[in-house]
This record gives sequence, structure tokens and C-alpha cells, in this order.
Amino acid sequence: MAYDNANTYETIELFGLTEKDAHLPIPEDHVLTDHIIRESFESFLGQLRGTGLEAEIEPLAHGLATILQRRKVALGKEVDRTADKIGALAKSHDGSEIAETALEEAQARFLQLREIVGAVDVMSEAAAECYEIETGHAFIPAAGSRASVRAQETGAVFEARQLLEQHDRETAEKSKVEGVPLIVSGATDWTDVDVIFNTLDKVRERIKQNRNQEIFLCHKGGKHGAEMIAARWARARGIAQARFDPRWSAHGRAAPFKCNDEMLDDKFAATGVVLFGGNGVALNLGQKAEAKGLTVMRVTDPAKKTAET
Repeated sequence: MAYDNANTYETIELFGLTEKDAHLPIPEDHVLTDHIIRESFESFLGQLRGTGLEAEIEPLAHGLATILQRRKVALGKEVDRTADKIGALAKSHDGSEIAETALEEAQARFLQLREIVGAVDVMSEAAAECYEIETGHAFIPAAGSRASVRAQETGAVFEARQLLEQHDRETAEKSKVEGVPLIVSGATDWTDVDVIFNTLDKVRERIKQNRNQEIFLCHKGGKHGAEMIAARWARARGIAQARFDPRWSAHGRAAPFKCNDEMLDDKFAATGVVLFGGNGVALNLGQKAEAKGLTVMRVTDPAKKTAET
């Protein structure tokens, strides 16, 4: 019995639950978020508050959220691989029963994976929210003629093509960000949350009045200071974010400046820049933006203004 269990666990670890879970129901969203994720966070991390391990809450919470984020990405890649497999099977379909069965099985797996990805996505988002509530930080975790081939096609092949077309449309829709790009940057030691929240609220409202469009936030994904607080604001307001991560291995110390160039690219059509304090990178961003004719709002850090007076 122990041998059988060991084999079972090894199989699950290598391949995930396979045919045995194919017909099991996926929990509803409220179960995934409230009973599975939030209760797990509370039971695991809640006991650490007020103890000598309280300092470990932030890295542990980040680790839990990261696990789900990585699993979502891995499953998304598996969905794409399965979609490619369906495409290959549909293309080579010869009308035989074997080909028909293989195609139907691939389609069934594809649909199952999409449901799983949706559930893991819900859990991943809930975990990110739990991390933010717990720590106060933003979670900053793509032969024969045509006629003869058509004559050999079956309903499964047509269905497969429709399935792939739907997948492509939905993938493109998820990747599309609607709205006006607003670039935000600033000092890494900025701590005043209210100033950033109030400023971005006003900028957002003004753009909505003038252009009748929502904004989406563009930043470099800083884990501290102004960009981290701006990311928290965006999540709190339900605003989409585009993160331009510096590619340190490719550009070295010039990586943040390369990010500035990417965010200011003409094809991106940013509406303006908001700088909360800043360093050399932020100043460079402001200068380049103004050279392109963009409006740059510079907000002084109240803490430093008070210190100077």
C-alpha cells in the first residue's frame, strides 16, 4: 500500500492530477478566495503576529503569493502548448478514428486546463491582495489539395479550429490594455502615501474629464518608495498597470534609463509624467518627457520640504 501511495504521489508531482480529476468540479470563486486563500493566509501567518517571527510574515506572504503566480504562468504555458497540439492534430487530421480520438482528448484537456487556469488566477489575485493587506506593500510579482483535406475533416476538426480561434481572441483581449498611459516615477525613499493617492486621484479625474478615458499606470515596478505606493494606488482603484522592468543583465547600470526610453516611445503615446521627488533616473525621465512635449508634473516630498524648513 505504501508503495502504491508513493507511486501516486510521484505521478502527481511529475504530471499533476490527470484523468482522475478530469470530472471533478472546480470550486466557486468565493470558495477559492475566502475559504482557501484567505483562511490559509490567516491560519498560517496570523499565529506569527506578536511573536519573534513577525518579521518573517512579509517574505512568507510574498512566497505564498509568488507560488500561485508562478503556477498560473506555468499553466498558461501548458494551455498554449495544448493549443499548439490541437492545431497540429487538426492540421494532420486524416479522418481516422485514432486521429479523431486524439483530437477529442486534446480538446478535453484544453478545456479542463482553461478552467484550472481561471481558478488559479482567482487564487493568485486573492493571494496578492492578502499579501498587500498583511504587509501594506503592493505585490509586484506572454498532401493533397485543399478540397480533399476539407473532405476528410470531421466535426471535431471544425470544433478544434473554433476553439483555437476563441483562445486566440481571448488571449489577445486579456493582453490588451485600454486607456491613456500615464507614467509615474520618483524617489525610492518616498513614504507619504496620502500625497501620492490624492495626486493620482486628481490626475485621473482630470484626464477622464478632458479625454473621457480611463488611465493606466506605467512604471518600472520599484519595490520601494513612490513607484511601490503608486502601484498600491492602481490596485486599490482598479487601474491597469504596465510594468517596464529594467533588464540589468542586458543593459547594466543603464537599464533604468533604457526603461525611460521604452516608456516614452512614440508608439506608446503616453499622456504625461508624474514625478514624486526623484533621483537621477527620475530627473532623466522628466527631461526626456519634456523634450518630447509631454506634460511633467513634479511633486515635492513633504517630508523633505519640512526638513529643509
